Amino acid sequence: MSARPLRYRLAAHRLLGTAGSLVTVVGGLLAGVRPVGEVAIDLPIVHQVRASTALSVAVVYVGLTMLLLAWWRVGRQVRSGDTSCRSLATTAAWWGAPFALTIPIFSGDVHSYLAQGAMTRAGLDAYQVGPAALGGPLTVNVPDIWQHTPAPYGPIFLNLAGGVTEVTGGGVWAGILGMRLLALLGVGLMVWSVPRLARFCGVRPAAAMWLGVLNPLVLLHLIGDAHNEAVMLGLMCVGLVMALRHRPVVGVVLLTLATLVKAPAALAMAFVVPIWARQLGGRWPRLRVALWVGAVAGGTAVLVTALAGMSFGWVQALGTPTHARTWMSITTDLGWAVGTVLHHLIGVGVEQTRHAVWLIGLVVAAGLCVALWRRSARIGPVPALGLSLAVVVIAGPVVHPWYLLWAIVPLAAAAGGTAIRRVVTAGSVALVLLVLPGGVQPGLPALVGALAGTVPVLVAAAAFLRLRQRRGSASPAGDPVERVQPVLTAGRAVGRSPGGRRPTAQPALVAASGNAGRRVPARHVDPAGDADHDAPPAAGQRLALRAVSTRRGGLPRWYTAVPTTAAGPAVCHCWWSSGPHRRHR
Repeated sequence: MSARPLRYRLAAHRLLGTAGSLVTVVGGLLAGVRPVGEVAIDLPIVHQVRASTALSVAVVYVGLTMLLLAWWRVGRQVRSGDTSCRSLATTAAWWGAPFALTIPIFSGDVHSYLAQGAMTRAGLDAYQVGPAALGGPLTVNVPDIWQHTPAPYGPIFLNLAGGVTEVTGGGVWAGILGMRLLALLGVGLMVWSVPRLARFCGVRPAAAMWLGVLNPLVLLHLIGDAHNEAVMLGLMCVGLVMALRHRPVVGVVLLTLATLVKAPAALAMAFVVPIWARQLGGRWPRLRVALWVGAVAGGTAVLVTALAGMSFGWVQALGTPTHARTWMSITTDLGWAVGTVLHHLIGVGVEQTRHAVWLIGLVVAAGLCVALWRRSARIGPVPALGLSLAVVVIAGPVVHPWYLLWAIVPLAAAAGGTAIRRVVTAGSVALVLLVLPGGVQPGLPALVGALAGTVPVLVAAAAFLRLRQRRGSASPAGDPVERVQPVLTAGRAVGRSPGGRRPTAQPALVAASGNAGRRVPARHVDPAGDADHDAPPAAGQRLALRAVSTRRGGLPRWYTAVPTTAAGPAVCHCWWSSGPHRRHR
């Protein structure tokens, strides 16, 4: 298959996803978080459509379904090896742009961020009082449940939010755009670090980018709603990359900074211990590394907190999110059910039972995290971290869809098992479709609107796919693939040879014997390289060979594209300025 149809196909998926984002944004103006004050939308047609819950929700779900279909189609192209990380980053920019320029759709937490940042700049202790103590336009859109609650976020995030309010002059709309800029910086760190994590963990970078960065949950909640998870995950992933690059001290510092944005990143420091211990060697490596990690993390936290002029009051405020009751939390639902029964039987309070179930859930989560940490050498530290974060979220007292990104991003970058990746993909689709916009309440009208928006798009997509399959079956069959003959291609050397000279690439003879009845994608032999090179596919008689130098010298690493056949192995002869090297596959 030529590069031109593949490029056109990706462009079509990109346009479909962008259209889905635009429709979702329009629906968000109708069914999203209803702002008041400076960012209120007082158009008569908006008020009329908002009065119909089913219609406004249907518009949102038309866009969400289009976006999910585009994401699924791009995923199929990624699995075939036809998409690079750079093109996926470009696609993410296209799809995310509409969400960066609109009001929040699913959550109004960004208003709490702005109010807490303004409190920090005004000298109020956000760890002792809530936004109500500040007053003014920045607190108008803060939900009532958070008006008198302390901030559970670290000093780095509160100072970043305070900087946004200072630069924007306390304006609400400008402040939302400023918080989106912080979120985009965090997503940018993810774009840089997720493919590199994937290479270290033996996962295809493009597949990691598709599942961990192009994921609609990232677009909707990290960009659209500007959640601080974007900054936390960006710093966490970069810290893991530094640790894997034999810079564990830098990695621990970055992970500490991520923790000072939001607490869950602290769990990643535990899984730096096996990474660092494997690099260190000697006797009792994990014990020695654990002491080093504790010292570096503690020193960084104390220094940063002192420089910020704040306290560790955020640790005491970590229970603030439990003021919200979320139906996605298993322990909350179980605690309510058991508490209701016990209240009728023996008079025990429902809240008392719910807190007991929460405690049991956290104890179980802690035990599973310890078990995963002990098996991290076999599972892999980064996949074990992702599974641990998933356990913490699922067993936690509060579950929001963006909380699941704590686990989705590291699992997308490191989990090589097909079962895990399928579960993460299916879970992402379910979370996109099950979470209603923030301006409507669950009920029959919302369900009717969701079905009215989703079903027609799926029917139209199925009809289009059926029509295309009929056209493909009606076209004349092509000639069968002929026997592959030796092909002469030009190998291109990148970088410098160990002696400092730029190597002169000589023609590389790639000879393949046997029949190649299917397209064989090129295989990346260097999973820990830095450069973002996605190997081109080998189709028919066209085989590609490419060489890049290692970071610290040595022989070049190779991209090879040679079909495996029963007739015999393919032989690759490659000549460099330093001499010939012969490899058999």
